[in-house]
Amino acid sequence: MEKVFSYIREHGMICPGEKVIVGVSGGADSLCLLILLMEYKSQVPFSILAVHIEHGVRGEESLADAAFVKNFCDEHGVECLCESFDVPAIAAEKKISTEEAGRLVRYETFERIKETQKADKIAVAHNMNDQAETMLFHMARGSGLAGAGGIRPVRDYLIRPLLCCTRAEIEGYLKEKNQNWCLDRTNGEPDYTRNRIRHQLLPVMEQELNPKVIPHLAQLGWELQKTEDYLEKIAGQLIKRGTGWQEESVRCLVQEFRKEDRLIQERAIRICLERAGCGLKDLGRIHVEQILGLFDGQSGRTVCLPGGWTAERSFEWVRIRKREVEEEDPDAELYFRQISVPGEISCPDGVLKTEPAFFENEIIPRNQYTKWLDYDKIKDNLCLRTRRPGDYLIVDQKGSRKKLKEYMIQEKIPANKRDQVLLVASGQEILWVIGYRINEAYKVLEGTKRVLKLEWKPQMQKEPDFS
Repeated sequence: MEKVFSYIREHGMICPGEKVIVGVSGGADSLCLLILLMEYKSQVPFSILAVHIEHGVRGEESLADAAFVKNFCDEHGVECLCESFDVPAIAAEKKISTEEAGRLVRYETFERIKETQKADKIAVAHNMNDQAETMLFHMARGSGLAGAGGIRPVRDYLIRPLLCCTRAEIEGYLKEKNQNWCLDRTNGEPDYTRNRIRHQLLPVMEQELNPKVIPHLAQLGWELQKTEDYLEKIAGQLIKRGTGWQEESVRCLVQEFRKEDRLIQERAIRICLERAGCGLKDLGRIHVEQILGLFDGQSGRTVCLPGGWTAERSFEWVRIRKREVEEEDPDAELYFRQISVPGEISCPDGVLKTEPAFFENEIIPRNQYTKWLDYDKIKDNLCLRTRRPGDYLIVDQKGSRKKLKEYMIQEKIPANKRDQVLLVASGQEILWVIGYRINEAYKVLEGTKRVLKLEWKPQMQKEPDFS
């Protein structure tokens, strides 16, 4: 109890006179949280509103848990609200897992009740075990420093007073008080990723590596969080002095960014992307690296980003902004996939395979869906995408440019089909209009040393229909 009280004070979680919503499922963690906060009221005056959310997953068991929470609150004079949802139906409608749907329902409900009840804080019962599980889950998925740091004790008005305790400590506390709790059988089902980490991975780590692996992981998480905060602070200073902002657009001053270490540059770029309105969900490390590559590139070089965004070097600036779709189809859906070499990309229209090889002056066969390019002439990363404004290709050995739009008109591709044609691109330069021609600047010649083989296999082996 004193450990939790000290943790609450250390992080300034609850102030006198505040109203705190407490999420109570009836399990050991949330029941322990409610009891401890009821005790903490003797030291700091504040009010508690318990909220129980019934997920509609376990039938009578789920309803029994709701009744248990309501009876407990009634016995101890705690105000309680119970709400029910059909989480499996919500998961099916949103095409997400039941686990994710349940999480969304819980937090949306907490937020709504916070507004209607004019509450100040929302307390949830994540503990040290949850911290370790979250860190392992994020690291396995390839998350960056922020994800590897796991759960924070305070995020805005969301507080986690039990994050300093292990699950064993929590259950031991309840047993000392002779307080029973509800058991959720879904917590043991292997269908959920977190359960596999909890019941399979962590026990092995405790037995084979170190019995204190959970507190050690939690300590690492807190250290990573402090490191993250410091880096955010330095990146914020760079953004303050080295950027200019407009609606859905940010300009980064090359000279200022070059003064900082690359780690700070990467972090600042991510912050800029998020603030400008470019969601980070589909952005990977490769996209951030491509943007940073523009700081050493020539003026006019461009990087295409997911979600209809672009980054462009313009003299002393790198500008990140939302792209405009051509007027022929303002509602066109933009397609973008990063190309790996060697690699394979599957999409609804077919499969693109890439393979590097050494060239020995053999005859290059003419094939509509297999092309060979001079690999050494390709300086930037390639992507498979649909057209963008400003796209062009080189059409002869003199280096003559032709706008992609003009080329498509020349080839008599109907306007309503042009946004469906897939392209192999490097920035705004098109290397291959799939099913049509390649860029003459990358044509294999007698002096070519390495070639890049691009092979397109249309879906069901059918040729594109542009009629």
